[in-house]
Amino acid sequence: MRIMGDSWNPEIYQRFKNERSQPFYDLCALVEERPEMRAADLGCGPGDMTVRLHEQLGARETIGLDSSPNMLAQALPRAGQGLRFVPGRIEKFPLEGRFDLIFSNAALQWLENHEALFEQFAARLAPGGQLAVQVPYNEESEFHRAARDAAVEFREPLKGYVRHLTALRPEAYSQLLYRLGFTEQRVFLRIYPHVVESLDAVVEFYRGSLLTAYEARLDGATYERFVARYREILHERFTDARPFFFPFPRILLWGKMPGGDKR
Repeated sequence: MRIMGDSWNPEIYQRFKNERSQPFYDLCALVEERPEMRAADLGCGPGDMTVRLHEQLGARETIGLDSSPNMLAQALPRAGQGLRFVPGRIEKFPLEGRFDLIFSNAALQWLENHEALFEQFAARLAPGGQLAVQVPYNEESEFHRAARDAAVEFREPLKGYVRHLTALRPEAYSQLLYRLGFTEQRVFLRIYPHVVESLDAVVEFYRGSLLTAYEARLDGATYERFVARYREILHERFTDARPFFFPFPRILLWGKMPGGDKR
């Protein structure tokens, strides 16, 4: 059951589970496993991937954090064996203590001022602690431009709102990790070559992520008209090949703080 007032829909989000999961696995592969780790998964969503992270690490404790009641309703039944889920906003970081791993897969793009966020994360890492983050890097793609152009046409019901997602350049993240004292790091841009059924499938993909920001500000009927206009704009700009090639760029980064036991 969905909670009204929360535009995140786990069912729509999970329709493209395979496409959304591979970056998670690639990010997990960057993490150095150590005994008895304490981990935080920021923006844990429905929690299925947090379970995988917890089990892969064999962690002593993993805490999943998310601000969406709908997502947490899916996540909470997965808790147990050292895994728990709590409500809260990433930028507030309402978790106590220090962590051996702070992990965030496709969540920080919704937040501004990544420099301040990363400073906060670095301060909460234990000696030898790790930071692993994946953020989409497609703000300038035609798929995002189309959403912003549709928002301009719906300026009155949106009250001028246009959603921009945040991501630094890969080299800026590398410089930031160095400045914050991470002595080891890996930062790279990867293009995920999705092949989906049609151009309309891309619309459905973004209904589960980007377009939720507009859904939260529109009544149901107006939101459906907004989505229809978004679809029209994409069809004006792309050939509806079937299957449709949908490249998706993402930044993956990992950093490790000095100290900790040598294992």
